[in-house]
Amino acid sequence: MNKQICYLGIAGFLIFASVGSAQYTMDLTGVGDGVSADGVYVSPYNGTITPDGSANPSYSGYMICDDFNTESFLGTPWTATSTNAGNLNGTEKFTTSSNTYNGVTTTVQQNYDAVAWLANGLLASSNVTNATAQINYSFAIWDIFNNSTPSDPVGGASSLITQAFAAVAGGYVGSDVTVYTASDLPNHAASQEFLVMTPEPGSPAILGFDLLSVLAILFFLRRYRARA
Repeated sequence: MNKQICYLGIAGFLIFASVGSAQYTMDLTGVGDGVSADGVYVSPYNGTITPDGSANPSYSGYMICDDFNTESFLGTPWTATSTNAGNLNGTEKFTTSSNTYNGVTTTVQQNYDAVAWLANGLLASSNVTNATAQINYSFAIWDIFNNSTPSDPVGGASSLITQAFAAVAGGYVGSDVTVYTASDLPNHAASQEFLVMTPEPGSPAILGFDLLSVLAILFFLRRYRARA
């Protein structure tokens, strides 16, 4: 029995290690429709994501910035780690951010859930190519994490923030959003942080590794039982 527990422990370690060690090369390739407000381009941007060890990107498409104060540049790749917006692990950029909206202080997890909800809204078909919506959603996302940001340049960001936290209070969790954070701890200064509305690139490969690990453990357990 002790050996079985040991084997299962090894399996668990392999599964979590394979997920936790994943890193990616990020590259901004465009500024979406080129919409700007207050002197900055707004989301969505275009970019590629390439898992470490791969020669080809596993994702090419929209990327949404949640960091107003750090700069990123086209054609200047950087390395990032990834986490799920609905299940943070402390490697994200805004791990000490808390805010107060309508008299209620929010947690870091609630903040990331809120920006995930806003990212979904930004990429809705009625908003993703609408300049006013792009500005409102982008500044709503930025205002949650960057208190020095001009808060509402065209008059819709504040309402969206209220809606986002109402959705979180109602049970929304940002599990459909991946957070990509520059891996240069502790200040993540190499790049802005980005949200992507797809399953984590490279996850099929990671899942395949995990399944192989579990199958190997089951094989050892069967051999152990046969000998016993």
